[in-house]
Amino acid sequence: MIRHRIVSLAVVLILAAGCRAPGPGDESQEVAPVMVVAAAPATITPMISTLRVLGVTVANHHVTIRAPAAGRLTGISLKNGDQVRRGERIGYVVNREVEAAQAGLAIARKLDPQGANALAESINRYDKGAGIPIIAPEAGVVSRPPITSGQMVADLDPIVELIDPSSIYVEASIPVDELHLVSPGMPATVTSGLKPGVAFAARVGAMIPSFDASSATTPVRLDFTGPETIQEIGAPVEARIVTSDIPDALAIPATALFQDVGQNHYHVFVAGPDGRAHRVNVTIGVHDGPRVQVLDGIKAGDQVITSGGYALSDGLKIRIAGAPS
Repeated sequence: MIRHRIVSLAVVLILAAGCRAPGPGDESQEVAPVMVVAAAPATITPMISTLRVLGVTVANHHVTIRAPAAGRLTGISLKNGDQVRRGERIGYVVNREVEAAQAGLAIARKLDPQGANALAESINRYDKGAGIPIIAPEAGVVSRPPITSGQMVADLDPIVELIDPSSIYVEASIPVDELHLVSPGMPATVTSGLKPGVAFAARVGAMIPSFDASSATTPVRLDFTGPETIQEIGAPVEARIVTSDIPDALAIPATALFQDVGQNHYHVFVAGPDGRAHRVNVTIGVHDGPRVQVLDGIKAGDQVITSGGYALSDGLKIRIAGAPS
């Protein structure tokens, strides 16, 4: 019996020793880890929000030069891109009846030289010399290869197509779900591969009342406002429309922002003076490149953590890189 009591007492003492809390001098006590993070202050700064859209250049003013009469074209030397002045003579139309009469006159002079003189006088009254001149009614740039000399044309057949370069604008396609962001008068910039590195100033001129069901987009007109414009029609372009301009936005780096999974809610981690990370829910505004506007939740000067990703948690001990230990 005494032996059993001694064994039981030994077991109790061993269990009691194992359950003892570590003392202040116990080397086995664990120290909470400290994560070294990067942080940036929330700042007040101007911000803009832009909408990126694609489009093509279109000419609003077209001029078609037509044949003044039926006949054969002569003297046409225009090429694509040539400038044409208002009132410029671009060629002639030789009337087919006059050509036929002149051919008949040549035969008449061989058969009856004396009688041919009267026929020659009649032909000269209607002959226009080189032909009927083709005059440009307005100035412009040749946009389509013209009909070449030697070809036959009917009365009022189109010969040359001109465009007015000053009437060129951009027709851009706006997704329907973003159409509410755009209104006439908004500034924009236009870029094109035709002139790399050049940004053309523009503005939203009008909302075009049509809808493309296949792409779920609506066209808008962008008018050039600067001294430089794109001179070619049908050129693919990219435009950025400024939909919002905020002079004093509270901004943070986009790398500091987290989105709650499955929800349209956002949060950041603020480095507190207690050396810990604090999760703060925020409401965001516009995006401007690497920056995001914050509408509420933090204030200017707060240090938001920009590294650590999803390893961060509320209350985690942290140290900002570069800060004194």
